[in-house]
Amino acid sequence: MKPISQGRKLGLAAAAGALLLVAALAVTAPRLSTATRSALRAPAASPTPRPGDPIPLASVADLTSLTATVNVDVNGLIDGERAQGSLTGLLATNDQNNSRITVSGSLLGDITAQVGGSLVGLFTPSKVDLFKVPGSAYVVINGLLPICVKPDAPAATAALDELSPQGLLTMLTAADVARGTLVGEETLDGRTVQHWVIDGDAFLAGAQASSDPKLRAFGESLWSAEDTDLYVDAKTGLPVALRGSYSGEFEPMKFEGEFDVAIELTGANNNPRVELPGACKKPISM
Repeated sequence: MKPISQGRKLGLAAAAGALLLVAALAVTAPRLSTATRSALRAPAASPTPRPGDPIPLASVADLTSLTATVNVDVNGLIDGERAQGSLTGLLATNDQNNSRITVSGSLLGDITAQVGGSLVGLFTPSKVDLFKVPGSAYVVINGLLPICVKPDAPAATAALDELSPQGLLTMLTAADVARGTLVGEETLDGRTVQHWVIDGDAFLAGAQASSDPKLRAFGESLWSAEDTDLYVDAKTGLPVALRGSYSGEFEPMKFEGEFDVAIELTGANNNPRVELPGACKKPISM
């Protein structure tokens, strides 16, 4: 397998917009039969209901603080070059509006190149931390010595932002796609959970027709979706784990191919401590 060059930048772009197909039909011929005119006036047939039942979920967005993790395994192409590897993102956000996403994994070099520029050639980072505090964002590149970068453009942190477990979990369990079949109650990491299975084709149809632009763009970028396992806390109704497999494009990483996503909500309203490291007292502006 050809290794991924750290010098190659992913580039950032907004998620691709959904394709809107509008069909118009004007019927003006005066010699249509009565039966034909009646058929044209008849209401359109209702769309075929998507399989599964609505999954009762409490919103992750309503939490004041949380900790969560996401693992993304990919096999395909990045910027047209063969790529196989993984990324892990650990999120902690508290009620002071401070958050930290720690990213590690074999694909980390490309992410770091985007936010660290020429610094990447000098260091082999073991992990990257994205800190967000009210009014500012910082990227800490952890190698032999931590380097704190303060990006001039907010968009510079978008690739790391897209790995936020909270954002992914919110999008992938939105009401437009949260339909499934209840398997039953199980125990997951000591918690009693309801195990639901979301049909892959139904997820794809729901995402592509979603009123949420971000979810719709994600659905339009997919070629296929496998059945997804969703675990819901039996007491709180919060989605605590999701495991799904997809093929298509993932714009934040300039990736196309197959990718697996595993997300887990590890703490809710636990108000984790999030503090900037000492290196960010004198950050490097980029």
